[in-house]
Amino acid sequence: MAKGRIAAAVLAGAWALGVQAKAGEIDHDLWALALNIYHEAGQGRQAMLAVGWLTLNRLRHPDFPKSLYEVVFDANGAGCAFSWTCDGVDDLPRDLGRFALALQVARELLSPNPPPDPTKGALFMHARTRKPPAYTKQLRRAAVIGQNVFYRPI
Repeated sequence: MAKGRIAAAVLAGAWALGVQAKAGEIDHDLWALALNIYHEAGQGRQAMLAVGWLTLNRLRHPDFPKSLYEVVFDANGAGCAFSWTCDGVDDLPRDLGRFALALQVARELLSPNPPPDPTKGALFMHARTRKPPAYTKQLRRAAVIGQNVFYRPI
């Protein structure tokens, strides 16, 4: 997704939430994190924290890009890092209450004192409803939170 496309989705989402924002003032990292939390976590604050932490864990790991925006929208050669970023579906949040919570969680995670990491350093995840991908055989299962299973390096 180009930054222009995320900017349009962010401005629309911000407007819907009653947040005044201008295109030049958008914090792309904050909004990319919030959109990732919204689209990947499903319901519940703990699930949102888990997806947010996984995203931050990738940011801090040397094998991943060095900005949250790039971590979320990383096309790593093997597909998209997060399925919602390349599924061809409109990324505009429809559930504004859940998106407001995702934005709040993203701000907390980027604060000087974020809540603890419930994933124990996870870098990978998949939906609980899916069969574990082959790559998970070389990882340690770290947690099952909400609709996702989280993995970390062994």
